[in-house]
Amino acid sequence: MKFTFQKSERLTQVKIIDTLFQKDSRNVAQRFVYPFRVLYQFNAQPLELPQILISVPKRKFKKAVDRNLIKRRIREAYRLNKAIHLVEGKEKLPDYMAFVYIASTIEPFERINKKMQQVLQEFSNTEKDATTTS
Repeated sequence: MKFTFQKSERLTQVKIIDTLFQKDSRNVAQRFVYPFRVLYQFNAQPLELPQILISVPKRKFKKAVDRNLIKRRIREAYRLNKAIHLVEGKEKLPDYMAFVYIASTIEPFERINKKMQQVLQEFSNTEKDATTTS
């Protein structure tokens, strides 16, 4: 598998984005892995590759340069780790994911990469637990 991040992997549908961020939505779960808050949803008809959204709050980072730097780092960490995760583990990632950056400082890429690995690993562990208990 190539280490790519295609346009089809970007979450752009307003309806789905609204569903992810609604407070009373039942089919949306979330996890906190500092520096991320991850909102995710499984679809009834699974997608070939998950669609993701990356959000960095303007309230914490006033300069667009800083927000774009953080988004580039998150996108790169996801791009590198999702390929390894999908090839080796054959695990099921959620169909829709939103990564919201909650740290108040700009984290180095190494830390973001490590935490992205942790997030994706948690999804594979959860999926394994769900299949063994069923």
